[in-house]
Amino acid sequence: MADERSAGRELLTIEQYTTLSAKINYQLSSVSLNKPALLALVLGPTELDERERDVLLATFDVLLAGYQQDRRRLGTPGILHPLRAAAIIARSLPRPTLLHMLAALLHDKDEDLSEEELGAHRWALMQKEYGVLLDLLEDDEHERLERSIQLLSNRGFATYQDYLGRILHEARQLPELLHVKLADRIDNTFDINLQHPGVTRYNFYRAVFDILFMPSFRGVQMGSFHFMPDTDEGVMLLSQLFKDTFFLALLRSSGLDASDEPTRRLFVGLAVAGIREAQWLALEMFNTCLDDVERQRALLMSVMQYCHTGGAGAVTSKEAGGELDGMLLASYTAARQGLHKQMLTRLFQDRDLLAKMVLAFIVVFASFINDPSFRIEGIDLEGVEAVG
Repeated sequence: MADERSAGRELLTIEQYTTLSAKINYQLSSVSLNKPALLALVLGPTELDERERDVLLATFDVLLAGYQQDRRRLGTPGILHPLRAAAIIARSLPRPTLLHMLAALLHDKDEDLSEEELGAHRWALMQKEYGVLLDLLEDDEHERLERSIQLLSNRGFATYQDYLGRILHEARQLPELLHVKLADRIDNTFDINLQHPGVTRYNFYRAVFDILFMPSFRGVQMGSFHFMPDTDEGVMLLSQLFKDTFFLALLRSSGLDASDEPTRRLFVGLAVAGIREAQWLALEMFNTCLDDVERQRALLMSVMQYCHTGGAGAVTSKEAGGELDGMLLASYTAARQGLHKQMLTRLFQDRDLLAKMVLAFIVVFASFINDPSFRIEGIDLEGVEAVG
């Protein structure tokens, strides 16, 4: 995918995302939180009436009571994620509804803010604020919000694909589900990057060209402040990229990827987010642990051959013989068996295989953007299975 094609398609560039995240975090860290200022920052270009603003300010009270000082696995404040997801919704829809914003802000309520997670006392405090919020809603808004929160919860599913299947099944009746889940995926994909220096000044496609065609190229050199993520971070990033792949594939196979303009924009936005993160990891590898140009060239040629012979467009079995054959099926099977982290850890520690998988992710995400007929055969709402 050429840079000029992806430029302008991003809902938020990684630079804009980083700045937005920092501004929201700055507001949250103030001694006395200015909730109207925080709301204005989250809404961006979106305009709401007075009642809608009051409802969202009450929603902030729910989140503040629930998350308090909790941190995500990478150390960032837990409340940042729903606020950023809502900010992405506010910037991707021409006129997001109040239900869109509420669902984005509260999409993790049943997962992250359950009584089991918070304890009885803290959960009761949050539920009190939640009751205040519900009293501000009309009956139909109340019912639709509760239904959306329930459907956006990942609890009780054997695999992530089963969970996504339920969302897609309900999305025709509740289109905000798709929009919120795509915004959630975009935020989770970009979130890993906040822990590391960016690679925005080093063009991935130029690096690939130089590796393949420049005999005198001395290698990717981004400076000593660039480094590989540790294993836990790397596993989290790989998990996001596999989840993005399955979600985009299911959306495309169900025909919902272009069901409306906001979904189409968010679909492309998620694919671009996946590309950016995969590029970042590839460049870090070429700068550090795989810095031999001949080795890089061989990896690129290997993945190019694999993709040109159809490997990126289908779920294949390991018996097909290629190093990347069976990876999507292995991810799906490991998740169903509760062994996904172990599978991703092994992948992250195998540097050659990791580099090939990351390059294949870039091809898959770019194909979803550039070819409206591109599908991954073997992934649909019925499950995941090898073809051929």
